[in-house]
Amino acid sequence: MTSLATPPRTTNPFYRARPAAHSIPAVCAPQKVVIGDATLYRADCFDVLPTLAEIDTVITDPPYGIGFAYRSYDDDPADYDRLMSRLVPKLSRVTGNGPCFVWQSPLKADRWHRYFPEGFRIVAACKIPREHMGKQTCLSWDPVIFWSGRSLLKDELPRDWHVADLRPWDGYRGDNPVPCPRPLAQVQYFCNSVRGSTILDPFMGSGTTGVAAILAGKRFIGIERDPVYFEYACRRIEAASKEPRHAAV
Repeated sequence: MTSLATPPRTTNPFYRARPAAHSIPAVCAPQKVVIGDATLYRADCFDVLPTLAEIDTVITDPPYGIGFAYRSYDDDPADYDRLMSRLVPKLSRVTGNGPCFVWQSPLKADRWHRYFPEGFRIVAACKIPREHMGKQTCLSWDPVIFWSGRSLLKDELPRDWHVADLRPWDGYRGDNPVPCPRPLAQVQYFCNSVRGSTILDPFMGSGTTGVAAILAGKRFIGIERDPVYFEYACRRIEAASKEPRHAAV
């Protein structure tokens, strides 16, 4: 007799069980910090985005709704639909309909058509992972959703894939307060390639996109609600502003 039992779900290796009592600290008063060509907001992005306009490009890595254990944000899977239905229209407005690059989890692939504009493309952000105790430490690639009514993907990137070698990188075990920081080399591929001179990341985290944008010689606008992540991002971006830069595209 064939069993009708539901098969076990496959989960992201970075998944961590959400605490039973998820404590989110009180929201701090909004703060604006200017560091060279970077303007940083410590605030909820949905409060700041309506005040912004004429942004050239969005490059961002929002929460995926997979139950990941962030320091203060409750990444409740039940909130994914609400987050994306609010976020995507605001990103399209602030950029004048793109170009936008938004990291996503493969676990949500069956829902992308609900939120991203028709004709969106997928960029493969591939990784050669480090091994720990003989085991792979992360997935080998992440999907990045692209859409734009002002350019084609080939106008922004030289190819629709990129491979970042994480074997010499210790970001997952360094002092970064974000539990899974985006590799800098991966984000640099996007920031170095896109045509726009201003890059927005409304989920700045520890500031990787800001560092990549500044090193590419571009202006950066970042938004982050967590005060610990925000302070760390400020320090990283300030240090990057003192390093040699590439000429803006």
